[in-house]
Amino acid sequence: MKIVHLASELAPVAKVGGLGDVLQGLSRALLAKGHQVEVILPKYDTLDLSLLPREIPVKLIESPFFERGVIYGCEDDSARFTFFCRAALDYLQKSGRCPDVIHLHDWHTAVAAPLLKEQYPELIAQCIFTIHNLAYQGECEESVLDQLGWKSDIIKEGATYNLMKGGILYADHVTTVSPNYAHEILTTNQGGTLQAVLQAHQNKFSGVLNGIDYEYWNPATDPHLPAPFSLKKLAGKKLAKQELRKRLSLAEEARPLVVAITRLVPQKGPELIKAALLKTLELGGQFILLGSALDEKTHKEFEALKVEHTDSPHVHLELTYNEKLSHLVFGGGDLFLVPSLFEPCGLTQMIAMHYGNVPLVRATGGLVDTVFDGVNGFSFGPPTTEAICETLERALPLWNTPKWNALIESGMEVDHSWDRPAEEYLKIYNAKARV
Repeated sequence: MKIVHLASELAPVAKVGGLGDVLQGLSRALLAKGHQVEVILPKYDTLDLSLLPREIPVKLIESPFFERGVIYGCEDDSARFTFFCRAALDYLQKSGRCPDVIHLHDWHTAVAAPLLKEQYPELIAQCIFTIHNLAYQGECEESVLDQLGWKSDIIKEGATYNLMKGGILYADHVTTVSPNYAHEILTTNQGGTLQAVLQAHQNKFSGVLNGIDYEYWNPATDPHLPAPFSLKKLAGKKLAKQELRKRLSLAEEARPLVVAITRLVPQKGPELIKAALLKTLELGGQFILLGSALDEKTHKEFEALKVEHTDSPHVHLELTYNEKLSHLVFGGGDLFLVPSLFEPCGLTQMIAMHYGNVPLVRATGGLVDTVFDGVNGFSFGPPTTEAICETLERALPLWNTPKWNALIESGMEVDHSWDRPAEEYLKIYNAKARV
C-alpha cells in the first residue's frame, strides 16, 4: 500500500509536541510492515536537515512562508499551512504519484481534504484525517481561502472559516488519538463547536490510541542514559537517577524523585504542577520540572518559583526543552506527573512507564486508556490542587516498597509500541479502499 502523510511536524527534525513523535512512530511501523510511506513536510528554516529520519522518505515544501525562524506562532499561520496543502497536492499531481491513502494530520493539513475531493480528481487516494487536538481548529479569514482558490460556506462559522471542519466533512474517515478522547469530544463540552459535526459523522469517526517509538524510546538501548536497563535488569535505572541528580545538583539521598516534562500551557495544568512541587517537598521528596512556557506571564511565574528554590538541594526547574535531558529525566525519575486539564492521548505517560517511571495523571482523554489507578500508576479526577495533593499523599508513601515495584513492573510489561495502532490504521485504510 502507498501511503502519504501530510503533516506540520516530524520528529526529530521538526518537533514541537506529540504530533512529531506520532508521525515518526507510525511511519516507521508502517514501513516495517512492508508498506510504502512518504511524509510531506514544510521546509522550515529552523530544520537541522542532518536529523531527517534516514529510513522515512521525506519531501520538503520550500517557501518564504516557512522562513520565519519558528514552526508555529505567526499571525498568518492559516495562510502558511493552506499554501502548504495546495503545494503538497500539486507536487503529488505533477509527479504522477497515485497513493492509495493520503493521511492528513490536524488543522494544518485539514483543507487538503476538500481540495483533494473537489480539485484533484487524478489523485483518487482515500483521505484519512486525524485530529490530534481539537482545541486547535485553524480559524481563518475569508481572504485566506480566496488566496487558496477554494471556499465553501459549509465550513463558515460566524465571520470566519474553520479549516478542521473541512477535514471532518470531506475526509473518508476521521480518527482521533485515543478511544476515550473520541468519546469525550462526542459527548462532553470538549467537542465545542465541532461536536455536532462529529456526531453527524460518527459513522466514519473512531479513536486509535497512539503508540510510542520503541526504537527511539527504549531504556535498553538509549544512548542518553549512563547505562541500559530493562524490567529484568533495573540496576541501570538507579544509575540514571544518580546521574540526573548529579547533573542538576540535587542531593543524593533516599528520597522519591517526582518529575514532569511538559509545555507550560493551560492544557497541561501549570497551577497543578506548582501545587505538586510544594506537596512533594512537604512529603520529603525531590522535584524536577523540564518544560517551557509559551507566554511571558507563565514563564515569569515559573522563573520566580525557580528563584525561590534556587538554593534547595531538592528542586530543579529547567525552563526550556532539552531533548537529551528528557531521556535522563524519564529514566531517573520515580513518579511522573501528567496533571492535564484535557489530554487527547498523551505520550509522556507511556514513555515514563516504559522507563520504569510510575505515572500520576488526571483521569481524562488517553490518560484514562493507559493509566489505571493502583495497577500501573495513580490517577485523580477533579482538576484541583486538593485532588493532586491527595493523590501524592497516597502515592509517595508507597515509594521503595513491594507495591511500588509492582507498579513499575505492570507499567513496563505493557506493549505501547506502534505495532497495534499501525494495524488499526491499516484496517481503516483497507476498509476505505474497498468502498
